[in-house]
Amino acid sequence: MKSRTLSLCLFFTHAIILLCSTNVNAQVLNMTPGSHFVVNGSPSVILNSAAIKNNGTFSSSGETVYMTGYSDTTVSYIVGDSTTTLNNLSINKSAAGVALKGAVGVTNVLTMTKGNLYADSQLTLKSNATNTARVAAVPSNCSIIGKAIVERYIPAKRSWRLMTAPVTGSNTIHDSWQNKGAYESGKGTLITGPNPGTANGLDVSPQNSYSMKGFNASTQGLVNISNTNVNISQGNNGSADNTGYFIFVRGDRNPSTTNATVANTTTLSSTGTLQTGTQVFTCASTALKYTLLGNPYASPIDLNKVTMSNVIKRFIMWDPTLNQVGGYVVLDDILNVGTFTKSVVSSVLSSQVQSGQAFFVQTLLTAPASVTISESSKSTGTSLLGFRPANTDLGSLTTNLYLLNADSTTTLADGTLAQFRDDFDTAVDWQDARKFGNVNESFGLLRSGAFLAIERRPTISSNDTLFFKLTATSARNYQFELIPDNMDQQGLVAFLIDNYLGTSTPVSLTAPTKVNFAVTAGVAASSASDRFKIVFNSGLGVLPVTFSTIKAYQASSGVDVEWNVENELNIVQYEVERSADGKNFTQTDITIAKGNQNSAINYSWVDTKALNGANYYRIKSVDRNGTVKYSQIVKVSIGNSQSEISIFPNPVTDNVMNIQFSNQPQGDYIVNLMSSDGQLIYTKGITVNSNNTSETIKLRSSTAKGTYELKIDGPAKSNTVQKVIIQ
Repeated sequence: MKSRTLSLCLFFTHAIILLCSTNVNAQVLNMTPGSHFVVNGSPSVILNSAAIKNNGTFSSSGETVYMTGYSDTTVSYIVGDSTTTLNNLSINKSAAGVALKGAVGVTNVLTMTKGNLYADSQLTLKSNATNTARVAAVPSNCSIIGKAIVERYIPAKRSWRLMTAPVTGSNTIHDSWQNKGAYESGKGTLITGPNPGTANGLDVSPQNSYSMKGFNASTQGLVNISNTNVNISQGNNGSADNTGYFIFVRGDRNPSTTNATVANTTTLSSTGTLQTGTQVFTCASTALKYTLLGNPYASPIDLNKVTMSNVIKRFIMWDPTLNQVGGYVVLDDILNVGTFTKSVVSSVLSSQVQSGQAFFVQTLLTAPASVTISESSKSTGTSLLGFRPANTDLGSLTTNLYLLNADSTTTLADGTLAQFRDDFDTAVDWQDARKFGNVNESFGLLRSGAFLAIERRPTISSNDTLFFKLTATSARNYQFELIPDNMDQQGLVAFLIDNYLGTSTPVSLTAPTKVNFAVTAGVAASSASDRFKIVFNSGLGVLPVTFSTIKAYQASSGVDVEWNVENELNIVQYEVERSADGKNFTQTDITIAKGNQNSAINYSWVDTKALNGANYYRIKSVDRNGTVKYSQIVKVSIGNSQSEISIFPNPVTDNVMNIQFSNQPQGDYIVNLMSSDGQLIYTKGITVNSNNTSETIKLRSSTAKGTYELKIDGPAKSNTVQKVIIQ
């Protein structure tokens, strides 16, 4: 039997159109020149072992075209001189598959159920202002063979962006995002550099600057892309072939977009084989180093469904809607509760990473690290809603920085977040998120010399200070918005201190507070990075000193005792006290206070007459009124040749546990406290820099009394398991 053809000019609304044949030769839905096949509503068009020949017009809105077949030996196809634009295309043809022999555009979802799709550079996943096409999770019994074109619509805003091309076997940067150097309205963009030319593919830059950068994992910095005649997917991240970039998009390739006041919409396209199946990214193998990754799929992914090995559940992303040209936002879930915290809470970013979006991740310990993204990581999510932790014992203070415009409107420029809980560490560690500097204003928190986007520390008390750091300001008006959550404590008050104006503004711990300020041209103090801080107190007088950290470790000259303090007001001196049993202490040193109240202060003392055996140390602060405050106790054992990790005191009291490392290898350790039923109660990464040292762990006040299992994993896969009793 010969194949039958249908020449049609038909209109369908909410219908099911079925073409099928049990014969070897497939039927053909044939649209001749001038004919129209219009599908309105959301009907199903089922082509059972059939084909489409489109030389006319195939118009659709919300339909799904199913190409099916189970026993035939003929490849179904879509062919024709006209582009066939489909809303949803579903392939369920287990026999010979489906071939695209003419141009096909999918505007919503491509679904593979069974069989192969031969794309043959004819498939385009479309993107516009309202939607971007995606490829649903591809099962293992399916393949998309040949190259496809993936589009990403960019709105009219001059901004830097973290982007990727979700393909392998790609074309060049020049041929993809620069539209082969040709100008077409709404297509491609200018990628500029100081030495433009045919050889390197760069466009002319009036500002003589690069507009596209890559990330150098060795130097941990962005580097200029000086040649765009290279593949856009460079295949240097494990099995995933796509590469992340930092690119400034002004609009399409209209030369007028190099004017700082001009922006228009554009669509960037890349050509290559769609990445399907599990994609593994190799990450930095050094603790706390960063790796720039790109979403490998032409589909959104959910960061909660990504598997990480030795990688913090933290993602550093770029929000192009912030400030003038965008800004970095940290999303993390270090508590692993399934909800993400954002450093800029009002940012539009969420855990849904879109097709074409890139992001940074951070390695936890010095060891092999990787991120695995699988088909099950794919998401349908396009929501811009943020996520907030649901822990009732977690307090937080969000501070948003706004540009205050002349018409009294505001533009969100940046933000930072401080979180407080008993089991957060006083020292800067992996739980704290480092700040990436923005192009414009960069706003964060400063602690122990580290610039932080998210600071996590023990529950706030009446002797705490948050030190802000604000850089790259300009002469203009600004506004702070301070938003507390679960911060209200009996008698606790807070003040925003402006060192430049010498003012102290009350900050509510129950409702948002807005404070306007200005940076004045030519007045350096008005733009000082440490101009602002927040001071907490009981409202009854001067803040007492805060011991941020105390540690002791064996050195060649004896035992080094180090402590860090904040809020040093009216402190006269510090006294180092030592004990052989952890109970009876005697004074061994007096250190005069430096008296600097505006930043964290470091102190140290060397005990050259340490005892043979156990040495317990604590620091005693004495203020001008004779008030005394003690630090926590740390322990170092001298002359102990035994290699061990011990806990003291055990039973643990006051939720403070000390871990003594005796003759242990230096390196990174992970501490996990497990309940009797196997639940993870507490986790922390520790870096040991001395063979004999101690580390203080402060547990949450809500930690129940009972018997626990403490597991410590160290270098070279060593591990220690001990029983711990908490009273």
